[in-house]
Amino acid sequence: MFLSFKDLQEQVSFTIKNEINLGLNRMLQFLDKVGNPQNQIQVVHIGGTNGKGSTLRFLESVLLEAELEVGVFHSPAYRFINDQISVNGTHITDKEMMEIIHVFNKHGLEEAGLTEFELQTAMAFYYFATIKKVDVALIEVGLGGREDSTNVMTPLLSIITNVGHDHIGFLGTSVEEIAYHKAGIIKRGVPVISGERKPAAKEVIQKEALLTESPVYFIGEDFSYQMEEGNLSFQSEKKNMKEIELSLQGEHQAANASLAIMAYVLLMDKWNMKYEECVLKAGLLKAAHPGRFELVQKEPPIILDGAHNEEAVDALVNTIKMNFSDKKVVVLFSALKDKPIELMVRKLEHIADEIIFTSFNFPRAARAEDVFQVSSIKKREFDEDWKTALQTALSRLDDNSVLLITGSLYFISEIRTILI
Repeated sequence: MFLSFKDLQEQVSFTIKNEINLGLNRMLQFLDKVGNPQNQIQVVHIGGTNGKGSTLRFLESVLLEAELEVGVFHSPAYRFINDQISVNGTHITDKEMMEIIHVFNKHGLEEAGLTEFELQTAMAFYYFATIKKVDVALIEVGLGGREDSTNVMTPLLSIITNVGHDHIGFLGTSVEEIAYHKAGIIKRGVPVISGERKPAAKEVIQKEALLTESPVYFIGEDFSYQMEEGNLSFQSEKKNMKEIELSLQGEHQAANASLAIMAYVLLMDKWNMKYEECVLKAGLLKAAHPGRFELVQKEPPIILDGAHNEEAVDALVNTIKMNFSDKKVVVLFSALKDKPIELMVRKLEHIADEIIFTSFNFPRAARAEDVFQVSSIKKREFDEDWKTALQTALSRLDDNSVLLITGSLYFISEIRTILI
């Protein structure tokens, strides 16, 4: 499989830009040239600051349990660029990617000026509409929502998990500004489910829903959940379920699962399909999400978690406290420059006995030394080479310790090339 678009370019010649360039015009113009595949598929569009990947995986697993053909487009890659596009859990092949590029080249890809993410998005739409012809595609927003390259179709259902302080250089500095971008995925008459609880952000989402005459379902109002003895219970106007087991750990995953449950309920109504609680429970128990509190070694434990912003670190810290309060915690950390790094590090210091800071080959990656300087924990060091830093972290493990590798999802993707 291809580790990068550079690998793919060695097989098929094409041009792309490696940058973030928000806006929909390039995408719409190019998709029109290839037959507007985004309009030929049924889509659930999933946005939000945190939890959108886990919500997607819960919903994917439930829909697969219902024996539907399910396409998934997510970002960033877990390990290979192929894994960002899959159908029924099987990634797009190298041959299929090359085939799509050949088609795109014939329709003006070189002149289109697409970024990497725009090309990936276009490939996903084309793959799901033309090559695999899925029943439903779960499309994860890349950045923001309103001007994100995935926001070029009218979905069956929109999900906004929550609104947090993320990508503030691109989306704004206030909760209201960021919520405005997230709410941009709401389309006229299309139901929207949201896990947001902050009044300021909810108000922005509610306003957009009113403007577009879209039914909106808020957590804590239109549906709710509780965790009881490790199991989830769910309540809505039409459904009441208890003793739901989840495959993914952490209190925050209960909220993500409840969004997926609400989505399943609405989709079954939309498609006039039979709602089956056994299908729902089996799907939620089978869901898997690489890089989200992923235990890659049991003894001593090594955990990968893409806690890439302040809210995600909060959830991670709580989960570590619940599961490893009796262990020495060694942290290997790397993040992007546009994240609230100092706040993230402060939170990690509450659980860490030692932190090793590192960096990786990515345009927006922060220098390890710069992150090291904002830390005040006594046992800390840095190494700009993540492979060396990983070996250092592994050497610190003993029977009474746990290694937590966290930070940027792009960093976790690099780590998985060695540990998985």
